[in-house]
Amino acid sequence: MQIIVNAGNGSGGFFTFEVLDKLGADTFGSLHLKPDGMFPNHIPNPEDKTAMSQTRSAVLQHNADLGIVFDTDVDRSGVVDREGNPINGDRLIALMSAIVLKQHPGTTIVTDARTSLALTKFITDRGGQHCLYRVGYRNVIDKGVQLNKDGVETHLMMETSGHGALKENHFLDDGAYMVVKIIIEMVRMKLEGSNEGIGSLIKDLEEPLESVELRMNVVSEPKYAKAKAVEAIEAFREYLEQGSLHGWELDSCGECWVSEGCLVDTNDTPAAIDALMYRAKVSDNEHGEYGWVHIRQSIHNPNIALNFQSTIPGGCLAMASAFHQKFLRASGMYEFLDISQVENYVTN
Repeated sequence: MQIIVNAGNGSGGFFTFEVLDKLGADTFGSLHLKPDGMFPNHIPNPEDKTAMSQTRSAVLQHNADLGIVFDTDVDRSGVVDREGNPINGDRLIALMSAIVLKQHPGTTIVTDARTSLALTKFITDRGGQHCLYRVGYRNVIDKGVQLNKDGVETHLMMETSGHGALKENHFLDDGAYMVVKIIIEMVRMKLEGSNEGIGSLIKDLEEPLESVELRMNVVSEPKYAKAKAVEAIEAFREYLEQGSLHGWELDSCGECWVSEGCLVDTNDTPAAIDALMYRAKVSDNEHGEYGWVHIRQSIHNPNIALNFQSTIPGGCLAMASAFHQKFLRASGMYEFLDISQVENYVTN
C-alpha cells in the first residue's frame, strides 16, 4: 500500500520511517516530515484546512491508498481516503466506531456533545450505544474510564478535535494508535478481497446540512469573568426549563448516567465540572427535531462558545435568531456579553 504521511513539521515523522517504511509501505510523497518549531507549511492540526488540502492533493497525485495528518505531538490524527475525502471530526469518529463495533459489538462510544444527530444514528444503527458528554478530551476519556468501572463496556472515546482513546490502549489519547487501527482494517479489507477503500465504511454517514460556531466575550473585570459566564449559561438552562424558548429542551442520552444536557453526572461519583455547558435539542411543528444548540464556558478564555447544527436549510439562522431575541435580549444577558458575532450572523 502507498500511504502519505503529513507530519506538519511536528514530531510525527517517525511514523513514516520507524513504522510504515519498516513494514514495507510505500511512503513516497509524504509531507513535512522534518520537525521545525516554526511550522513553515501549515498548522500541524488534523482540523486545519490547509493541512487536509495538502494531504488530499498528495493522495490524489500519487494514487495513494491513505493520507495521514498528525498534530504536533501525535496525540491527534485525521486521515484522507483514496478518493481524497478528508476524514476528521464526526467522520473520523464514525470510522473508528465502525472498526471498533466490528470487534466489540454493542459497546458504548463516548464523544463530546458537539457531534451530530447523524453520528448517533450511525453508531446505534450498528448496534452501539452513544454517550454524549462534556467538551474536553480529558472529560471524554475520563467518562469512558468511569463507565468501564461501572460495568458499562466502553471501548472508544473520541472528541471532534481528533483526540481519541481506546480501552485496549490503556485509555491513552494516541493519534498514531488510531491510525494503526485504520491501517489494520484497510489490510483486513484487502485480504478479504474488497476493492473498496477505507472511506466505504462511512459511506452511509449523513452530513449535517449546516454547522455554525460563534463566540461571546464576557465584558467584565477578569476576576469576575468566570462567574459571569456561569451566570449566563445557568440562565440559559433556566429559560429552557421554564419553556421560554418554544421547541427547545435540554438534551440527554439515555442510560449512560448522563442527563441535564448530557453534561452533568448523576451517578454516585460525579466528575468535577471544569467548565459549565449545556446542549439543547430544537424542534418545530413542520420539521420535528431538526437541530441542536451547545453553549459552553471556555476553560482558558473569558468567553462563551456557541455551536449550532441543523439538518434543514436555514435552521442555524432560525436557532441563532431565537437565541438572540428570546434569550440574550429577553434575559438581559447582553448587558455583560459581547454579542456582536451573534448579531452579525443573524442580521447578515
